[in-house]
Amino acid sequence: MENKMKLLKYIIVSFLLYPVMANAHGGRTDMKGCHNNSRTGLYHCHDGSSSNKSGFHEDFYNSALARLINSVTEVTYSFTYKKIGNLNYSGSIRIDITTDKYVIEAGKDKRSSLDSIQQAVFASTITGKLPAVAIYDTDNTWGVYEHRIKEACDKLNIKFIWFSGGNIKLETMK
Repeated sequence: MENKMKLLKYIIVSFLLYPVMANAHGGRTDMKGCHNNSRTGLYHCHDGSSSNKSGFHEDFYNSALARLINSVTEVTYSFTYKKIGNLNYSGSIRIDITTDKYVIEAGKDKRSSLDSIQQAVFASTITGKLPAVAIYDTDNTWGVYEHRIKEACDKLNIKFIWFSGGNIKLETMK
């Protein structure tokens, strides 16, 4: 009976972990965040597209901006959101780029980047640094998402950085 229970637990855990194990791989993506699947031979990208027509992967832009302003990428900050007795409930937030003065959340000129403002503002409450948002233009056009994010940044007095045509257009970040 005890062996059957162990086997049942093993099967349940295996099924729960199966999607994670099935999608995991060692990486080796190109500068666009894409690679060939060695098993199927198909080229795919980790931004969900089958080919990254929108240019380089977001990490490429983050690294370029971080080098330009002498900063670091992918910094994780922990925070406590609730305390009951002696028990702290905590979470973490990963910020794309951090400088001495700014926490910068960045993204491509897509709908998914609308969350960048919230991420930057929340990170600023944890770190005491100023929030900034960087948008990477992938179609060489000032579009609806650039406009919406820039207007919100202006209204909230948040630094806005626009990367377009291979150039980073930003005010001096002092």
